[in-house]
Amino acid sequence: MPDEERAARRAPGKDGVAEELFAVTTRSRLKGPWLFPAMMIASVRVRRQLATTGTVVRWASIVAGPSEFWTITVWKSRHDMQEFMQSGAHDDIMWLFSKWLQSFWLMRWRPGPDEIGRWKGIAMCQPEPEYEKPPMERAKGEALQKALDHLPRLKAATAADGTLSYESSPYARRSRAEVGGAGGLVVHLSTSALDSWEALKALRALRQEARADPESLRTVLGFGKPGQVYLLCVWADRHAARRLLDSPRLAAAVKRWPDGCWANEWIPENEFGHWDGLRLRHGRQRYAIAVPSLARRAAEMPDA
Repeated sequence: MPDEERAARRAPGKDGVAEELFAVTTRSRLKGPWLFPAMMIASVRVRRQLATTGTVVRWASIVAGPSEFWTITVWKSRHDMQEFMQSGAHDDIMWLFSKWLQSFWLMRWRPGPDEIGRWKGIAMCQPEPEYEKPPMERAKGEALQKALDHLPRLKAATAADGTLSYESSPYARRSRAEVGGAGGLVVHLSTSALDSWEALKALRALRQEARADPESLRTVLGFGKPGQVYLLCVWADRHAARRLLDSPRLAAAVKRWPDGCWANEWIPENEFGHWDGLRLRHGRQRYAIAVPSLARRAAEMPDA
């Protein structure tokens, strides 16, 4: 793709985008299809809770099969997401999930700079995150250096500009490092209920292209509401997401649904659980074992 086209698709609209937008995806595999009705009822409850939350920007609850569900939520900030999670709004539902699920995977993401279209009128793209800034000691005076030398934990959590934040904390840096280099892409097609099958076929073809990439780890495709089709792809290498954004198949979908096609690269922040045995994180530091590459582990496991 020419640089000017890439720059144009990165530019947010008049409504802008707050740089702290934060996304969460979950993927749930049930122990069996007999739990489908109960899971659907629980999903409706979660939808109602999210609908009354003023800090969620966009959300979707998606059915990918009789035993597979996933969700997307985009929040105004990490703080807003954490406030909702700590409110206990769906503690009882999560307790039921623990009994029903064979596997559960949660990934927290930052929307990346590459985007096509808008998700229901809102642009999600954000500037490239600047996680790795110059060391604190090169940006601050000698007096502050000496003071922080006596407080190593505080110093480790201090950014180059002297501010304290979760993003600059050792835990956040370690979590990002564990999934560093991986990438994701979400594609959403919004159409009429009658055209749902055509939209599904278009995203199936795009999913096949994503799976053919040697860095492919997992893909999942499903319906939200009638006429709302979603695709999530995860790769071991972030550049694969950008390759799919440049796909002629995606360009054809944009041409077919000019006002109903949205795609955004997502940058992983941290991970919880596993996707049918696959974990993006490279392995816990306390275990001195060799961990196979992400791409090789994915090749050894069936896709979802």
